Amino acid sequence: MTDVVMVHGIGPLDESPDEMRADWIGALSGTLRKAGRTAHAEGLETGRASVSMAYYRHLFKPFEPKNEWDCPLPEKLAHIGGDAAQDILGNVARHATDPTDRADADRELAALGKDAGPEQGVMEIFRLAVAGLAHVGPLAQSGFATLSSRGMFHLGQVASYLGDESVRKQAVESVLACVTPRTKVVFAHSLGTVVAYEALHRVSHPLPLLVTFGSPLGMRTIVREKLRPSPLRVPPCLGRWVNVVDRDDFIVAKLHLERLFPCDRGVFEISRKVKNPNLNPHAAVHYLGHPETALPLTEVL
Repeated sequence: MTDVVMVHGIGPLDESPDEMRADWIGALSGTLRKAGRTAHAEGLETGRASVSMAYYRHLFKPFEPKNEWDCPLPEKLAHIGGDAAQDILGNVARHATDPTDRADADRELAALGKDAGPEQGVMEIFRLAVAGLAHVGPLAQSGFATLSSRGMFHLGQVASYLGDESVRKQAVESVLACVTPRTKVVFAHSLGTVVAYEALHRVSHPLPLLVTFGSPLGMRTIVREKLRPSPLRVPPCLGRWVNVVDRDDFIVAKLHLERLFPCDRGVFEISRKVKNPNLNPHAAVHYLGHPETALPLTEVL
């Protein structure tokens, strides 16, 4: 029986669920203490409020490149990954605060459109898209795509969830195994917001609060065209949905995600904007360092 469920996003395989859980709890409790919510912070730290990390990253092991030249994705997943790369470049081009970053993303999108003709083949288009990510400041600085193998693996995680039914099923079940009638809040980051969204449509008991941050749910060609169920709608079990965004987070496609998910119950609030450190604006612990993300927990626990 778990009070707080955490759902992680993309990242390295050597980051264990216990490590992520400890990092998230540390970031949350630190934010709560700064806000004067010491009792809530102690509840998380001592285990009085039970916390689970829904873990599914091990499912991506078959898609991890062995070296800089290896691309273990089948063509179907490489195609999805290439589309995801273009979506990410489009995110930076649309709403990054630095005009240089926007211009760099526009340049890479134009180059990709020129060079990635159908004669190149799916795998080469994917490689070109990954290479383009490494030339855009926020993506390179964060480590998302500083190496081709890293960029391929990060995109491969998104692609394998959306394109591999076995991966998708097991990831969703990892969330469902944690969310119980006792659960008061789900915190979900990055790809984890997609997994949580699909899982919560299968939950029949009420869930008071969902907090999403760094979410790609607004990506048009990837997530919105493949998300289940469709058309988009707020999971019926939810009492409240809080979404937190940083306009420089390259994974975030929509600064006002709530506009995509109709609900006549007023569940999905206006997205809250924060500013994370420039070196890695997508990091989960940075989002959890803001009261906009952490304080809603105090209203349900």
